[in-house]
Amino acid sequence: MKKLTKRLSALALAIGLGLSLTACGGGGLSKFDAVSYMDGLLKETYLGEFDKNYMELVGIDETEAQETYETSLEAETEFFLYFYDIEYPTDEMRQEIKDMYAEIYKHAKFEVVSAAEQDDGSFSVKINVEPINIVQLVEADWEEVMDPFYEKYTMDVQNSMTDEEYQAMDEEWARMIVDLYLEKLPETSNLESQSTTVQLEKDTDGYYIITEDDFNRLDGMIIDYSSAPSSEA
Repeated sequence: MKKLTKRLSALALAIGLGLSLTACGGGGLSKFDAVSYMDGLLKETYLGEFDKNYMELVGIDETEAQETYETSLEAETEFFLYFYDIEYPTDEMRQEIKDMYAEIYKHAKFEVVSAAEQDDGSFSVKINVEPINIVQLVEADWEEVMDPFYEKYTMDVQNSMTDEEYQAMDEEWARMIVDLYLEKLPETSNLESQSTTVQLEKDTDGYYIITEDDFNRLDGMIIDYSSAPSSEA
């Protein structure tokens, strides 16, 4: 299994984590604004829902919010390809995985509980997340589904393959994994709620930002990959 790096840092940059104080009427950030920001950010990123107050707060329109949601799906797609060692995905396969994650994300459950202003002017925001359990469902059937593939493609067989044969094997590998995820989609639900706290800190330009580390940690809770099966034959 590859080291679990949940997202490319490009996602944290692409979703526009800056929050301008000028969007708050020049009076600074309130606890209500901090809660609205995090709630809107999570809904935008995972559910494709675009709250009007959130968009006004960060100064974007629905087109820009939709682009952020699409970026989130594309980042998850690239993570899936990386995590499962799918080396030669077609454009059609990429789109299928992206569509699959749009369905998986519909199960995202979270609650922005509260925000508290700190002495340095930053805000601590408490968030409850009920992680999506589809990876656990896939793991439960992994060996039964994948063992015939491992028996068919031993390392000796792989080492003797032509490039064309290897790409065909890679396509078969990808197809089996995606099909297993799609099979488990109707059974998908959520795990027990977990709590985390993220910080909104003001940068040198006067924007409140959630740090990349905090965002990646929060993002890693949405879908629980902790029991993901090994991607190596």
